[in-house]
Amino acid sequence: MYQLAGIAVAIVHGLLGLALWRRLRAAFPRHGTWVNGLCAAGFLLLAHPALFMAVAGWSGLRALQRHVPEPLSMASMGLQVALLLVALPLAIAAAARAALRALRRARPARGVEATARVAAAAQPAADAAQPQAATAADAAQPEAVDERRRRVVVAATWALPAAAVAVSMGGVLASRQRPVITRIALPVRRELTSLHGLTIAQLSDVHVGNFMDAERLDELRDAMNALGADLHVVTGDLLDHHVSQLELSTRLLRGLRPARGETFFCMGNHEYIAARSADAGTIVKGLEEAGAQVLIDEAREVRLGGDRLWMGAIDYPSRGRSGEAARRPLRDGLTRALGQMRDDGAPRVLLSHHPGTFVQARDLPLPFDLMLSGHTHGGQISLGRIGEYELTPLLAAAHYHNGLYEHRGRRLYVNAGAGGWLPVRINCPPEITLVELVPA
Repeated sequence: MYQLAGIAVAIVHGLLGLALWRRLRAAFPRHGTWVNGLCAAGFLLLAHPALFMAVAGWSGLRALQRHVPEPLSMASMGLQVALLLVALPLAIAAAARAALRALRRARPARGVEATARVAAAAQPAADAAQPQAATAADAAQPEAVDERRRRVVVAATWALPAAAVAVSMGGVLASRQRPVITRIALPVRRELTSLHGLTIAQLSDVHVGNFMDAERLDELRDAMNALGADLHVVTGDLLDHHVSQLELSTRLLRGLRPARGETFFCMGNHEYIAARSADAGTIVKGLEEAGAQVLIDEAREVRLGGDRLWMGAIDYPSRGRSGEAARRPLRDGLTRALGQMRDDGAPRVLLSHHPGTFVQARDLPLPFDLMLSGHTHGGQISLGRIGEYELTPLLAAAHYHNGLYEHRGRRLYVNAGAGGWLPVRINCPPEITLVELVPA
């Protein structure tokens, strides 16, 4: 699969590179050698991740992460996004032109016949006027080329690529900025006085190893600890794709300092991807030895003074892949975890890496107050928001993308994540969520 993706991306790179080369040669006809060298160097810089994948698949991608300097990789990935931003408008314009041509060809034959009759009637007059037109054309002088207008047109053709590169490279820098803190309130009964002012800090989708080094992990640890939250939760995808990333992941967990001393963890899909290089038990054991309480379709009672809250989590839903046992069906996992939370008036918080599980959970008779999720990264490229829908080219429209949602008193918050698939974030910064329990 990764090899096919690499080949497809490399082909797209080649086609767009050829179009760019032609445009440069036309704009700078006297600098052919310079243009050729620039285009070749740019192609290798831009396309080397796709070339690694095309040659060696997943192993090539891992080799890229191990051996290519991180600044070069991040610059390359930023340019990949710039390519996407350029290619999408060009593809839409090309599709629109093709549709218009198809509509013109599909005109009714009646219209074509009428046009032919008009042309036949006008032919004698055109034949009579042809000698005079030819004489006038011969007498006409060639129109002078407006060099200023030509330069403006050439400059305008580069406006879109230049803007795409500027925006995407700005997105590379934004992906490394300090996480924004999003504060949300969870109302609880007024008599639960020990819980008023209690805070829960959420971290999600760190993706250790995927452009996430030890220095960046220390920044995330410090940002979490600076909040002074009573409890910490990590909603999956702490690892990225290999068990070797467990060492840095546990270093982050050991560095967390929740005020009440408890960190809860739910499994994400990438924990199971990493488990293919070992097994899920190894991943879970390493996380628990680092101080996290890994909850898999279960709930725990958290006592705080004379009051309590319930913290539960469900496993990442999956039907099982080759060599991997099928996990508990989603509905069964929800029923099991929620069934362990007594309906005693204490707030019930449910961790679920995938926010799509909210669709089933919200309609179950077993109640909960707040679900905390991640998985989507907020799309990483946000074009704004309409109602509950985040406008992003990387996610489906009907998905819970980022932010707070409510359905009949049950709430969902989707964290935009601290890491990412690519080291680029545009209008979607890294995020830490801080939940505060307030009197209802």
